[in-house]
Amino acid sequence: MASRIETNSPGLRYVSVADDLKRQIESGEVQNGEKLPSQHEMAKQYGVSLTTLRSAVDLLEQRGLVRSAHGLGTFARAPGQGDGIPQVLLVDDDPQMVELLTAILEGEDIAVTGASNAAEGIAELESIDFQVVFLDLIMPGGSGIELLKAIERQDRKTPVVLITGAADAALINEAMDYGPITLIRKPIRANQVRQVLEVLGVQGQASQAFKLGTRLNPATRSSPNLSPSLTQGSGS
Repeated sequence: MASRIETNSPGLRYVSVADDLKRQIESGEVQNGEKLPSQHEMAKQYGVSLTTLRSAVDLLEQRGLVRSAHGLGTFARAPGQGDGIPQVLLVDDDPQMVELLTAILEGEDIAVTGASNAAEGIAELESIDFQVVFLDLIMPGGSGIELLKAIERQDRKTPVVLITGAADAALINEAMDYGPITLIRKPIRANQVRQVLEVLGVQGQASQAFKLGTRLNPATRSSPNLSPSLTQGSGS
């Protein structure tokens, strides 16, 4: 992802690092909503101090190109993400869950495309470039794993939010083999969905006006129903 930064002026190294990350985000090499490596990892990759790397991330955040959430990581935010209406794919066979999530998402000025099974979701993926996919793991006619496989086959880096129940542990472990995922455990609450959208940088006009206390607080992060950015396996 990164290359070592060579400059005669240590004070300008953070600008050079920020410019290189900016190039990757604007070119699509790093996708919108994609979680960046840890700051320690990036500092090592660029051959700079952790202080320099943090200054680069702060600069990118000021430019609106990344979004940092304490304890969760740093996420890319593509230019113009706030322009137009974000597109979300919702794959779930439970009418009540679909109704609830659709109401929450549309209330945030986000367009929702629904699918009741993995096959329908895969078909929708081929026609629309979604900013995020909300996916139920257990559905008739095939699990959500099939859709995760399709995303991998298509070499997409679309963020996936899994809607899970307590009994889904085995499927969750399998899902994690397909890259970074975010978990929302049932029962779903509106503030959980808003938190995930903010972390992923997927926001409509209403979301941008809504302030989540400006930052995720420790009490929120310890919620048993919200487990963002569980990362494992061969994803990105």
